[in-house]
This record gives sequence, structure tokens and C-alpha cells, in this order.
Amino acid sequence: MDLIEKEVRKNYIYKGKILNLRADDVMLPDGSLSTREYVEHRGGASVLAVDDEGYVYLVKQYRYAYREAILEIPAGKLEVGEEPIVTAFRELSEETGLIGEIEPFGLLYPTPGYTNEPLYVFKATKLKKDVQRLDDGEFLDVIRIPFADALQMVMDGVIRDAKTAYAILRYARLNDI
Repeated sequence: MDLIEKEVRKNYIYKGKILNLRADDVMLPDGSLSTREYVEHRGGASVLAVDDEGYVYLVKQYRYAYREAILEIPAGKLEVGEEPIVTAFRELSEETGLIGEIEPFGLLYPTPGYTNEPLYVFKATKLKKDVQRLDDGEFLDVIRIPFADALQMVMDGVIRDAKTAYAILRYARLNDI
């Protein structure tokens, strides 16, 4: 069966600084018409930073949409025309004050039911101290914990952020932890 839904008309409801809201008219595989509402987002990059002693660096940040402070790996949105690895280097340095060797570690579609956001995941090793440079209005705590503890926090449901859980579980699996 052909599962492709064809765009008939692109309809912007809202255009913002970091996202747009659309309600597009689409033709379904059976020829009928429908509407697909979704958030248009250019994407983001995140970094699992693991040091030589087996510690992982997380950030604790208040997320208004959930009304709580959550633990995450460092991450941020792609700037227009920016390569994801450049975003990863920038966000690691800005949020944690660390630099290191960064390599691709995965690609996620965090919520495919209502956004087209690609989320690039990277792994950073051989970490060195740099200067933390938080964005205006950005407030967070950097948490350095043993990787095994971070993995247990994912398994216990303490870490609920999808990109963070993905990165920690993938690293554990690839390293037989």
C-alpha cells in the first residue's frame, strides 16, 4: 500500500522565532482529503558528554511546558544554515563549559505525530574545561554523575527526557554496560 500523504496546500497559522504552526490540507493514500496540524521546527542538536572517568554531564533546567526542572544532556536549536555538529560544539561549551571530541551518535524524531523536528545526537569524549557561556535568560545547573547512576535514573523513570534517555541507553548498549 502507498502510505504517502500528498501536500495539497501549506497553511501557516503562526510563524515564530523558533517554530511555526501549520494546518496543511493533504490528500490521503485513498484519495480523500484531510488536515495535518503540526509544528515546523528546523531541528536541534544534543550531546552526551562522557569523561575519561566514566562520568556523564547533564544539565538540570526548568522547562515551562512541564512546569518542572528536568535532567537533560546539553542541547539547543540549529541556527539557520548551521550544521548540526557546529550546534553540538556550541551547546556543549555554552551550557557545560566543556569542549571535546564530538562524533555523530544518532538521529531522533522526538514526536512525529505533531512536529517535523529532527534531533541530532552526538557523543563527546576527551573533555576539557572551557568557559560556560549561557544564553541570556538561560538558567541551568551542570550535574556530573557516574554513567551507571544516569543509566539507573533512566530505568527508574527519573530521567524522562527522550533525547537523554536515548543517548544513555544507546551508549550503555554499545559499551556493554
